[in-house]
Amino acid sequence: MRTDPSAEAFLPAATRMVLLALALGSPLLSEGREPEAPAPTPSREMLSVAQPAEASQSPSYRRTLPTFGVQLGLVSPTNGGLRVAAGAPGLALGLHGNWTLLRGLRLRPRLDYTVFGGETRTSTAAPLPQSLETKVASLALGVDLLMPLGGRWALGLGVSEVRWSVASTNSVTPTLGGSMTLAGTSHWTRLGLGPVLSFQVHEHLDVEGRVLSSHYGHQNQPATTATLGLLWRF
Repeated sequence: MRTDPSAEAFLPAATRMVLLALALGSPLLSEGREPEAPAPTPSREMLSVAQPAEASQSPSYRRTLPTFGVQLGLVSPTNGGLRVAAGAPGLALGLHGNWTLLRGLRLRPRLDYTVFGGETRTSTAAPLPQSLETKVASLALGVDLLMPLGGRWALGLGVSEVRWSVASTNSVTPTLGGSMTLAGTSHWTRLGLGPVLSFQVHEHLDVEGRVLSSHYGHQNQPATTATLGLLWRF
């Protein structure tokens, strides 16, 4: 029995093809699943999105919007020369702003007008008995720098330009008869500075104590005051 030579050549070739297909497909067939596509490599943008917000942000200090308000205080002259001229304690009224800076520092520009009760001194010595009335006032434009102490307390320094005004009326009544009155107001502008201690009662109200050290008069006499005040912020 003779076989066709072409058939004998075809069989070894077909056998090789079947064996090659089995070799290539055996891993997939043994697992019974389709080939998987490779997982994508995470990009830098994907990693940045996946990170928590806290890790991507650096700590910063929060600044608040400026606030504005008014203040009211009871002012007492503390040195002898000013007490003689100003007399009784006075009243201070003013306006202020408040800026919160880095690390809790506060900047407080302010305008204060203070008027004292006045003093009258008399002399009955002949032949020229006289009476001298003086009334002291001041207008201060300055700024406070406050540093937090912890809790609601803050300590700082106040610096201002103070315009002192002394209104005086001198009445002379000679024993021989008649009278004469001289009146006028003098002004001096001097530097003032001193410590400030503040306590925050609540969000809109502060209580403060402050000392102002300055000079006034033609002889540049010391002028020191102590103030206890309330500051209200809108």
